[in-house]
Amino acid sequence: MMNRRFFLKTLLKLGVFSFFPTKILALEEIKDCDPTTLDIQGPFYIPDAPNIYNLSPPETNSDFLIITGTVYANDCSTPIAGAIVDVWHANKGELDDSSNTYINSNYEDEFYRSKMISDTNGNYAFQTIFPGKYLNGNYYRPSHIHYKSSYLNSDELTTQIYFDGDTSITTDPWASTPAATNRIITLNLDNNNNLNGVFDIILDIDPDEINTQSIEENKTIKSIWPNPINEHTYIYLENKNENIILEICDINGRTLSRKNIHKNKIHLYSLLTKKMKRGIYILKTIKENGVIDAKRFVF
Repeated sequence: MMNRRFFLKTLLKLGVFSFFPTKILALEEIKDCDPTTLDIQGPFYIPDAPNIYNLSPPETNSDFLIITGTVYANDCSTPIAGAIVDVWHANKGELDDSSNTYINSNYEDEFYRSKMISDTNGNYAFQTIFPGKYLNGNYYRPSHIHYKSSYLNSDELTTQIYFDGDTSITTDPWASTPAATNRIITLNLDNNNNLNGVFDIILDIDPDEINTQSIEENKTIKSIWPNPINEHTYIYLENKNENIILEICDINGRTLSRKNIHKNKIHLYSLLTKKMKRGIYILKTIKENGVIDAKRFVF
C-alpha cells in the first residue's frame, strides 16, 4: 500500500517537488497572459474530497500518471500559496484491443478525488492513473481530469485538462473549442514507466491581492514564459551578479546541455540541442553558494 508518506518520498526521488515550476516575479512584464479558461463541471463532483496526493487505489503500484503545476495570479508570474486545487476523474475502465484505449470508465466516490492546497511557492502535485473514456450519447468523451481552483474568497475556476494525441478530442464539444487549446497538455514517459504532465493554473486574481511573504528568497529562476515554450520564450533569472551554471536535463535528471551564464534574461531556444525531442525537460541552475533551483518546462 502506497501511503501518503511513501508517495511524498517517491516524488522526491523522482525529482517532482524539486522540479516544480517556480515563477516568482518576472523581471519584466509578461505579455499575452490570460487566465485559465473555463470548462463544464459535469455531474460527478463531490465536495470535501480528502487532502491526499495519491488518488488511485492501494493495489495500484505501477504505470502512474503524475501531474505537477503551479497556481498563479493573472500576471502569470506571481505564485499563489494556499490556493485550493480540487481534482477528480473517472477510473481506467476496460481495454479495447481494437483501439488500444481504455473505455467504459466511470466515476467512483472513494478514489480519484483530492482537494489539495498549494504550497508556499504555489505548487501542487498528485499521482493517479490515466483516466479512461466513457460514452456521452453516441461518442466517447476524451480522457480528462476535472479541476476546481480558488484562493480565499475569489470565484472558483472550474475547468478540465485533456491530453495531446487523444483522438476523441475533435468530436467532443468542450475539448475541441479554441478555449481548451492551452488545456490540452503533453505527457512524457519517464524511466519508471510513469506518465508526467505539467499544468499551471492562472487564476483571475490581481497580484496585489496575494500574500507573497512566504515565497522563498533564494530562488534563482523567476520566470519562463510561455510554457510550453516557443521561439519567443525567455528565461528570467535573479542572479545578483553571481556566476550561475545553467543545465538542461531530461525528465530523469540526465544533463543534456550545460552553460555558465551572467545574464538575467536568456533566450531558452539557444540552450536546446538538436537531439532534443518534444517532451518535458528540466531547467536547473546551480549558484556559487551551492543553492540549486529547478523548473520543468514543456518543449
